[in-house]
Amino acid sequence: MKKRRNQIPRVLSILTTVLVISLAAETSVYAQKQPQANRTDTVKRMASIVHNALPQTDYVPLMDYTSGPVDASEVEAFLDAFFAKDAIKQKAGTITVSVVQDGKVLVSKGYGMTDKTSKTPVDASRSTFRIASVSKVFTAAAIMQLVEQGKISLQDNIEKYLDGYKVTNPFRTPVTIENLLTHTTGFEVREPADASYLTDASQKPISLKESIFMQFPPVVRKPGTSYMYDNFASRLQGYIVQQVSGEPFGSYMQKHLFEPLGMTSSSFRLTKDLAGRMVTSYDMANNAIPAYDLSPSEWPEGSMISTASDMALFMRAFLNDGQAVDGTVILSPPSVKAMSAYHIAIHPEMPDMTYGFESSVDLSSTNGEDVISKGGDILGFSSLLWLLPDRKTGVFVSYNTNQEVRKDLFAAFMDHYYADRKPSFGPIGFQPHSKATLAKFEGLYSDLRIKLMTKVEVTGDGTLLVSDPYSHNNKLKQVDNLLFVDEQGKPLAFKMDADGRIVYLKYANQFSYAAKIAENQQGFPDVSADHPYNSYIHGLKSLGFLTDDLSKPFHPMQPITRGAFIHAFNAIWNISESTNPSSFKDIEHSPYRKDIHAAAEAGLLNGTSDDLFEPDRPIRREEAAAIVFRILAGSEIREPNATAALAPGTSKWAVDAVSSVLKWKLHGPEVTETNGTIDYGSQRDLNKQELAALLFTMLLPN
Repeated sequence: MKKRRNQIPRVLSILTTVLVISLAAETSVYAQKQPQANRTDTVKRMASIVHNALPQTDYVPLMDYTSGPVDASEVEAFLDAFFAKDAIKQKAGTITVSVVQDGKVLVSKGYGMTDKTSKTPVDASRSTFRIASVSKVFTAAAIMQLVEQGKISLQDNIEKYLDGYKVTNPFRTPVTIENLLTHTTGFEVREPADASYLTDASQKPISLKESIFMQFPPVVRKPGTSYMYDNFASRLQGYIVQQVSGEPFGSYMQKHLFEPLGMTSSSFRLTKDLAGRMVTSYDMANNAIPAYDLSPSEWPEGSMISTASDMALFMRAFLNDGQAVDGTVILSPPSVKAMSAYHIAIHPEMPDMTYGFESSVDLSSTNGEDVISKGGDILGFSSLLWLLPDRKTGVFVSYNTNQEVRKDLFAAFMDHYYADRKPSFGPIGFQPHSKATLAKFEGLYSDLRIKLMTKVEVTGDGTLLVSDPYSHNNKLKQVDNLLFVDEQGKPLAFKMDADGRIVYLKYANQFSYAAKIAENQQGFPDVSADHPYNSYIHGLKSLGFLTDDLSKPFHPMQPITRGAFIHAFNAIWNISESTNPSSFKDIEHSPYRKDIHAAAEAGLLNGTSDDLFEPDRPIRREEAAAIVFRILAGSEIREPNATAALAPGTSKWAVDAVSSVLKWKLHGPEVTETNGTIDYGSQRDLNKQELAALLFTMLLPN
């Protein structure tokens, strides 16, 4: 399998973006993965930013602002100093920001140039940015408008609005409108496919309705019992707005939200005018990302384009009980209150979602303030909107890269303006539990959205050792019955079911629960408890990635075809099937045709020189290693490592991949070592038990 050339593998950028937002609360993680000179610990970097953001030579505050921003010139000076920092400019050179407080716009300003070749400065009122998932706030607001009008009830079964479509739901509890708003649907994961990004003007987008019903997910967890950041749930909200109002989704948003607020530079569709004013975005290698449109053209979950000045208009109205300065009402006070209050929380001190907003980007940086926020990431752009409703204060920031400027700004802003309190978790005087009592927390937990696993071990009375997808051996102390805090002050919470069993935790991924993997389940007739691959096979079965019937033999030595491997691999990484015509000549009749083409579009595999893929040929172990390597290294989940001493037999193009897979220990007992060299068996066909070992270890903590 040769390397792909002259193609931007968008799925890797998208996956990295998913991980950024999913793991945004993870300290000292994402920053260390960036190609920057300064890779110091995030916590130290934040502290440095806070300490140095206001240089004494340029700016000396004349009064105490620790009760919030008040003076426009002071806020502007704070932002100027922050965005002048080299560490920030290395992450993003094109930024727009607005700050509102008590009905006033204190700052609405741009930093940098609209692109690297132009001398045009960013204009907060004209320069447009893709605000990505911040769009979800507006879609939720549209739902709340229809609730106010009595056209929708929060407790309605969503099937009421699906033209007779019946949701695959094995539970007696239906999915409701409220579940959509709080991302507690229990849906299987659905993410926008690589083909949803259109770079060719001749490509025609599908309709919103088509996008909904071509990939409608089944319900795999009881609705209302678990939280998982859910793009499909927000897209479905937009479709329901369209169904109930009788207006196309984008038209509804323009007529009932943007126009009443005077947001003249905002739209869910990439218009010619907004495209002409959009800043250029850049990838992780600092290359300009080609302009793109989306399919469907309007994503209720993430296609909105706006300016900092327009966003200030929304923040002012929302913080004023839904009323704009000119008296226009977009939301009633009860609706604003419902969107400002948390309706689901894994623990009272670790909230999940309101109707449209999520918890703070970093709970350890809130300084005791009540914060609601919404982050957004799309290819080439990142944004953050956060509000302090009790303080009537709001901040919006957007920039042209997928890096964590927003988290740095949040920490610096909260420390500068609300430094009088620091967050503390748990009741005063809580007595930690014994090691024996804590045993119920031990085990592996699989993230509901990104599938990577967290390992929990008990080390002593009131203490846990936790390894997550990006870090090892985090030490946590118990501060409440189901709540723990690590050494950086970051909380971890567990959820217990009605029978007292631990079923979920929330830690590394602030935007999704992780489900505890069940133990001692029934096995296959030909895979005994002491089978050398039992833990891998059982693990994948517990995660739902093996559909084999437990009452029938598993056939662990059966070879895996190339098509079957891609099908299993795509399922784990939520790579949606492609409906585009394939460039491979021999996959038309393969049951895995759509999976194979989706992986090819993603830049994860190649065919032969004759444009063949050979879907029915058994996949060689080195081929499988190369595909795993591309996604783990390409999305920066793991660092490549080419230092393994390989026995002869690995193809030259696969050496880096095989060596890295060995260093990452992504295999079972089939790998042998003799006299210091490791035999991966690169040319052998991969069988089912080895597939289970490769895929299961791929999801484990580093």
